[in-house]
Amino acid sequence: MGKKTEEFNFVPPLSSKNNNKINPAAASMINIGALVVYIVSYGASKGAGIVKELASAARKSISSTVSIKNFFAAVKDKLVSAAESFAGFNRKFADRVKTVGFGSAVKLQASDIVNYVKKNRPMISTVVNHTVPVAAVALLVGIVYNTASASYGITVECNGTELGVVAAESVVADAQMVIADKAVYRDTENEIYVTANLSIKPLNAYDEVIDEVALAEKLEEHIVVTTPEVEEPESDESVIFRAISEASEVTTAGEAANEGKVRAYVVTVDGEKVGAVDNTEKLESYLNSIKKGYEADDVVEVSFDKEVEYGYEDFVNPAEVVDAEVIINKLESIVSEPVYYEIQLGDNPWNIARDHDMTLDQLTSCFASFDGKQISDITEFCPVGAMIQLSAEVPYLQVMVTKNVTYTEAVDYEIIQTEDPDMYKGDKKVDVKGVEGEAEVTALVTYKDGMPVSTEVLERVVTVEPVPQEQRVGTRKTSTAVSTGSGGSGVYFWPVGGGKISDYFGGYRNHKGLDIAAPYGTPVYAAESGTVTETGTGWNGGYGNAVAIYHEDGNVTYYAHMSSIAINYGDYVVRGQIIGYVGSTGSSTGNHLHFEVRSGSYYSDPCDYVSQY
Repeated sequence: MGKKTEEFNFVPPLSSKNNNKINPAAASMINIGALVVYIVSYGASKGAGIVKELASAARKSISSTVSIKNFFAAVKDKLVSAAESFAGFNRKFADRVKTVGFGSAVKLQASDIVNYVKKNRPMISTVVNHTVPVAAVALLVGIVYNTASASYGITVECNGTELGVVAAESVVADAQMVIADKAVYRDTENEIYVTANLSIKPLNAYDEVIDEVALAEKLEEHIVVTTPEVEEPESDESVIFRAISEASEVTTAGEAANEGKVRAYVVTVDGEKVGAVDNTEKLESYLNSIKKGYEADDVVEVSFDKEVEYGYEDFVNPAEVVDAEVIINKLESIVSEPVYYEIQLGDNPWNIARDHDMTLDQLTSCFASFDGKQISDITEFCPVGAMIQLSAEVPYLQVMVTKNVTYTEAVDYEIIQTEDPDMYKGDKKVDVKGVEGEAEVTALVTYKDGMPVSTEVLERVVTVEPVPQEQRVGTRKTSTAVSTGSGGSGVYFWPVGGGKISDYFGGYRNHKGLDIAAPYGTPVYAAESGTVTETGTGWNGGYGNAVAIYHEDGNVTYYAHMSSIAINYGDYVVRGQIIGYVGSTGSSTGNHLHFEVRSGSYYSDPCDYVSQY
């Protein structure tokens, strides 16, 4: 069934131009007030003249020695005479009515009055001039009194019918709210609208002032309720017949569009169509067997890096339907083969990373081997002939395995430094060696074909607290002089105690550093203060005995072919400090120092940093 719809509109304020009217009685009172103002002004002027004449008459009476008693006696006689004349006038009119009838009597009386007025015009004029102002004042007083004492109300009209009188406009608003509250319980989804007109009127004895409840009841009688037409429910037979007809039309259209096609399962990988099969059992069995091979107690989820979908049927050309093995071979195919690099003479981890657009960290994470054994750190052992797998093969479909892993990781210790003015700047001395702590970590680690790609730490509990390291650092400036000779900027200290340049940076050999020839055993100095990050020995990829120092400016200086090394890995050395001695180890044909300045994975010309003596 349809629902009723009702309309409700709150009454506009009294200032509304369309809904408010001024009562004719009020308009009349405004006009009378204007007339009264004129009469009062006229009466006031005439009243002043009367007072003046009375005063003059009083003076004349006193001056003519007429006593007050005689004055009032004369007035009494005049009043009695006037009363007798009026009584005689009435008796004369009554006699005439009996004799000649009412109409003729009125005419005769009027004729007598006219003759009397003509005969006594001066006296009548005086009476009018004195009595009209007094009457005007009396009328003004009466009007003001009646107006001030009158009560006013607001008349409420709806659809041309006067519903009643209320004391204030707020009563109308309250009545509208009463109707609105009742509308909540009506069977309607729309609002209710009631329009009403308001006007002001003076109250009389017959007017009844009503409250908001009574007004609401009267307003409800004028609510316009519109009930929409309700369509007759369709019969079951009609519904069935229409459904069959629509289905028949769809089937006919579908058959026309799919003519010559067959129904099959379309297989997509990340939305890309790879083929269609008439049965998904073999494909589904293959994918489940892969996932099952990774099942274990610590495995949370097994999935693929691409989304394989085949769960719906469609119409395709017969040529697109293939055996499930074709789809499986596609999923097992290799997108790219692994890339290997064999270390050559003169190579080092930095130039290998640079030449393959890799960072040093990315290179060190690659699998490397030499003589069938894995190299744990290519930066410490980088022999000629070693093989580095720069990238693994990439299959078309890779397995993603998420495991719940618990492992132990080191907790860094705090370093507490104390300045020591007796030590050279850059020197450090450890008084209490720091000890790393341990933490047990529980995390969800996701592996992509065996390589971890993401880690979500679930819990981290410190099991062993770290021990802070206490050390002293020097603040005394070094007294070692810096060479200011020609051939460079002199930013770094000349790294050899003498010697001469035997081969420069670059050239046809793409020389990575600066060769400084010097006698065997000549001291080798640190070009700048820094931390020793490498102390290679033996062949060491052709570098022989070599030292790498990391500096605060981000550069790394490298010293190769030394006969021996005078410092240890991890030491902090100061500018000009002896770090080793000239030799001819590694790939060298004579005693000299091979000196490099590295900036990340790139090499800089050492002559931009040092000056020869």
